[in-house]
Amino acid sequence: MLYLSGMRGGALGSLPIEAVDMGAREIRQWPLLGVKTKFRRSAVTYLLEIPELMTVVAEWDAFVRAQLPSTAMWFTPIVSQLGQQRLSADPPGENRNVAISRRLRKLFGAAELPYRSPHKFRHGHAVYGLQHARDMADYKAVSMNLMHTNLNVTDGIYAPLASDEVRRRIGQLSRHSVSDVSIDDELVAFLRGMSDADLATALIILAERLAT
Repeated sequence: MLYLSGMRGGALGSLPIEAVDMGAREIRQWPLLGVKTKFRRSAVTYLLEIPELMTVVAEWDAFVRAQLPSTAMWFTPIVSQLGQQRLSADPPGENRNVAISRRLRKLFGAAELPYRSPHKFRHGHAVYGLQHARDMADYKAVSMNLMHTNLNVTDGIYAPLASDEVRRRIGQLSRHSVSDVSIDDELVAFLRGMSDADLATALIILAERLAT
């Protein structure tokens, strides 16, 4: 869910079942519903369509939805009591995001993989989206889904994470002829309006566009 949604750990830990609509792939990150977002921003965000991950998330969604009220947490703890296990309908504590990190650490340990924090899954969501963006409309959609205030925030934080991918793709640019490249007018206008300081970031967008 963290990877598909790009949510922060605090948002996932405070996300009620009623804020999740798997049919529409919608996540209502609304403080009004108790979701803890950065700066209390409110937005409807969307899940990436990656079938293998969507199947797992949908199974968990159906599991908790069948046993808990809509106000209970989507990521709810399993409580052991008198030898029996049940899903907890209790509201999340202040440190639910810390509990998520601890459980992830146990899961990575069990799978004998290096630990990745909840925020690393948000990074993965962002880089996946940026690498699959075909034009500026897609690029803006990724930025909005991360609940960023503007594209510069997305560029500044996440584009550098794809540096190895950019290096590989830049190395392939000489294989493309000019006739192979078709950049939309919106992207051209965006690049022409950029300052020299922002051109390094623009190269990431250009590399993605040229490579596709």
